[in-house]
Amino acid sequence: MPVEPSAQEANGAFASTGSRAPGGWTLGSIYALGMLTLVYAFNYFDRLLISLLFPFIQKDLGITDTQLGLLTGLIFVLVYSFMGIPIARIADRKSRKIIIGLGFSFWSLMTVLTGFAQNFWHLAATRFLTGAGEAAGTPSSTSMLSDLFNPMKRPIAFSIMVSGTSLSSLVLTPAAGWIAEIHGWRTVYWLAGGIGMVLGLLLLTTVKEPLRGQFDKREDAEGPAEELEKPSFRESLAFMLKQRTFIFITLSASLLIISFYAYTVWGTTFLLRVHQISVGESASVLGPVRGICGLTGGLTGGVVLAWLMRRDLRWQFWLPTICFVVVGLAQYLFLYSSDLWIIAIGAGIDSFAVTMAVPLISLLLVQVMPPEIRTFGMAFYLLANSLLGDIMGPLAVGLMNDGFAAIWGDEAIRYSMSITAAVAVVAGPFMLLAGRYLEADAETARNWRH
Repeated sequence: MPVEPSAQEANGAFASTGSRAPGGWTLGSIYALGMLTLVYAFNYFDRLLISLLFPFIQKDLGITDTQLGLLTGLIFVLVYSFMGIPIARIADRKSRKIIIGLGFSFWSLMTVLTGFAQNFWHLAATRFLTGAGEAAGTPSSTSMLSDLFNPMKRPIAFSIMVSGTSLSSLVLTPAAGWIAEIHGWRTVYWLAGGIGMVLGLLLLTTVKEPLRGQFDKREDAEGPAEELEKPSFRESLAFMLKQRTFIFITLSASLLIISFYAYTVWGTTFLLRVHQISVGESASVLGPVRGICGLTGGLTGGVVLAWLMRRDLRWQFWLPTICFVVVGLAQYLFLYSSDLWIIAIGAGIDSFAVTMAVPLISLLLVQVMPPEIRTFGMAFYLLANSLLGDIMGPLAVGLMNDGFAAIWGDEAIRYSMSITAAVAVVAGPFMLLAGRYLEADAETARNWRH
């Protein structure tokens, strides 16, 4: 995508691409991108499948709202986030495609086993192990994608991979809702896990590992990051904590996730309790709307950003800030509308803004991470995200639902979700703070010595 030469000089994401490989759209890179997009889609789908099927699971197993908050938040996220760090350390030294393929196959096996759960503790065990497997997905995929495409091609490539969430909403979610209505929630888990295991093995056997750091080679370095000495855990952590851009982006994204994840986990249950819209109906209507809008947002984000940055480099953090505010406002439209199609518009706007924002955040982060520790940096980012965002959002809504039920009954969930929706708007100012330090931190990352 075209960017003015001045932008290339000031922005680490559009720095020199080096000469080892073209870093463009080859058959190999397109195929690898396609597989990583499927990994991203199933990572998102398998994680949130429990929230789609919760009305069935609650009726069958007697799970409470607070227990759902624990299953989707604390139990899953603790292992997902903390396992990400050691897995990332391995992925920064070994083959990332093996890490991703094994992780995908393992969490898919756990998805199959979830279909056999008979009580809360069975669900807790499979969710715990699913989190361990999914920890291998996003950090390694982000690092690998950075070595499949040069900085000029990354915005579109990142946007395509993140559009996997839209693929989940457009295809997988409606199919899951339909199958659950006819064949039961357990069948959905068995099918989803079985397909994932096949795809995981396919990735292991057909995708080629790219050369690490081939588009981020320092001019005075003797070789790419694959050949450089690997920094210690302490050195890596100390470096990331000194990057002010990283700190403010992480805080901003965590606040967004509190809002988005609470809305995603509880949205289907909200529609059933407040509007008496069945799981199958909400999946068949909202799934495609979210999928199409999310796909549009994800695929246009990189193009829009490149166009805006030709006018002002500050759009690389202005644009995600706008997305954060839009997410919060869209959730209020979803929560306080009575017509299903107005509700769908709110859901669609939310999906558009979130899916546009996610790759923009990744593009900012990889600028302030040296290629030698890029997987670790993304894992550490997701750890902080998960502890601050994934746990607090769903669990807070679950606790408030149980607490407010005596006052508002089924309407309690609307007011619980209204509180978490406001948090997305608060995230914006922290993204603007991150932009103040981006250029200096990107330069520090390019010249890091350890």
